[in-house]
Amino acid sequence: MKTPISIEQFKAFVELKDYRPKTKKEYVRCLGKVSQHYGCDPADLTEDQVRRYFLFLRQDKKLSGSGMTIGSAPYLGVSRVATS
Repeated sequence: MKTPISIEQFKAFVELKDYRPKTKKEYVRCLGKVSQHYGCDPADLTEDQVRRYFLFLRQDKKLSGSGMTIGSAPYLGVSRVATS
């Protein structure tokens, strides 16, 4: 699967942030997982799809509250990138 443009834009966006290298890499990886899960560019996801993905992470992947916070950060970032 070709990398969606919003992930490339997000990667550039994250590089400008004062995050640690591991955090930057993890945010991009998490966004890639969302993209892979739905088979589309994350910027095209609906609010309902995002909610269902977080439900999937909580129920199927058994992520804790902190895991959910890390998992949501990339989507919030890509939505900012997509609307700018």
